[in-house]
Amino acid sequence: MKFTQLNVPNFRHIKDQTIEIGNVLTAIAGQNGTGKSTLLGWIAQSCDAKCTNRTLLNSTFKSKYSEIFRFCPDQDYTKNYEVSVDYIDSDLDLIESKKMTTRLLESENRYRVDFDGRGVALDFPVIYLGLKRLIPLATEKTIIVQSSELSRLHKSQFAKLAKEILYFTRDVVEAESVKSTNKQIFAMKTEDYGHLGNSAGQDNLGQIISSILSFSKLKEELGESYKGGILLIDEIDATLYAGSQIKLIEKLFQLAKSLSIQVIFTTHSIEILEYLSKKTGDDSKINFLKWKNKNVINELNPNIEYIKNVIKVQTGEIKKIQKIQFICEDKVAESWARNLINGTDLKNKIEIIKGPFPEGTLVTMSTSKHPIFKSTNFILDGDCKSAYKNRIPARTIFLPGTEKPEEVIFNYVYSLDDDDEFWNQDENFTHQTCFGNFADKNYKRWFENETNQRFFGKSCSRLFNRWKRDNKVETEKFLLDLNKQIK
Repeated sequence: MKFTQLNVPNFRHIKDQTIEIGNVLTAIAGQNGTGKSTLLGWIAQSCDAKCTNRTLLNSTFKSKYSEIFRFCPDQDYTKNYEVSVDYIDSDLDLIESKKMTTRLLESENRYRVDFDGRGVALDFPVIYLGLKRLIPLATEKTIIVQSSELSRLHKSQFAKLAKEILYFTRDVVEAESVKSTNKQIFAMKTEDYGHLGNSAGQDNLGQIISSILSFSKLKEELGESYKGGILLIDEIDATLYAGSQIKLIEKLFQLAKSLSIQVIFTTHSIEILEYLSKKTGDDSKINFLKWKNKNVINELNPNIEYIKNVIKVQTGEIKKIQKIQFICEDKVAESWARNLINGTDLKNKIEIIKGPFPEGTLVTMSTSKHPIFKSTNFILDGDCKSAYKNRIPARTIFLPGTEKPEEVIFNYVYSLDDDDEFWNQDENFTHQTCFGNFADKNYKRWFENETNQRFFGKSCSRLFNRWKRDNKVETEKFLLDLNKQIK
């Protein structure tokens, strides 16, 4: 059996919301007072395992109503609440639903949960770890150390998981069975201290490990009759430092998958949510509860930056996009390259830097092992293509054509008809006045000529745009090479 959703048409400040349940891990997060713990309670109450098998701590695989819900006579007794769970019946391979409603037993002045109209809960094993588990053991009035009934395998597994999750690289860990006024646990015993020396984090983790191993024991006992189960953990991150939180989630995913159980937990840990946000899918899901117009709504798998901002009650930071650098040989190459990417999404992704750098210097940079050049790319003039046709330098592309940019543009403009729209007849900018003084074909001097520059447009945009219009194939080739280099 697998749970797929918890549907909440009406419960206190939650209206018409759905909690998506992952095949393996489900996180329910949000600010205080959004109802996270109560939602865990509804899932726990939907199950009532009929098996007589016991956990490692000799308890049943079910939750107690009194440990989960507290209803207020002033606010709750006048209302009827409705919640349902959707689940896949593994025997029928069908999605079914179990409806839960609340009603007041006036004769006893208390609430109870009804299932499908006085029906029964699902026959499915569940372990619910509420906040009661976080009561410090050292504050308990009565503490009794009991003889452990753990098998050799479970003792070994308990010790191994405790050491790995807490990063105890040197300590020898054993399980010590302890019963107190409020709880029964397996504490961690080392060569230096026993149960009274356990930190709150060790105490919390010991109970989580015991629950996982209880499902392992149940699987061994039931054999083919075993259908999985649900482990519910309220405030899973409480008392654990960040490194152990992440290690715990990693181990829970592995173990839950192998035992066919679903682990559903509440958390405020940004570290856990950031880790899970990279792995969300069918197996892992994040349900993020937030207030909106005095009601709580659920957002499934939101962006981690958004989660951080809501939890920290802060506005988002404006992030400067880190552009990818491309260095050209000189100012003309830079101006042309900039124009070629205008109007494309590449303009927001790359930064084009001008020289002056001779072609040989750029090639030396591209082949250098110095870290400063590792993230830098290079654009060589077209006249370099023949020299590197057998082996293109690393992180390098070429401008269009097979000559220097000034020569490519010179030859193109020279080929235009006398009546082409590029010329300005009113101001006598014609083929003759553009090229009359450059019979020697000094391309650089022609390009930098003050008169010509006036008609070429700002940053030569009018000139380059005219070239692009008639050279779409070469333009697209250059843009394609840029995209390939970025990727």
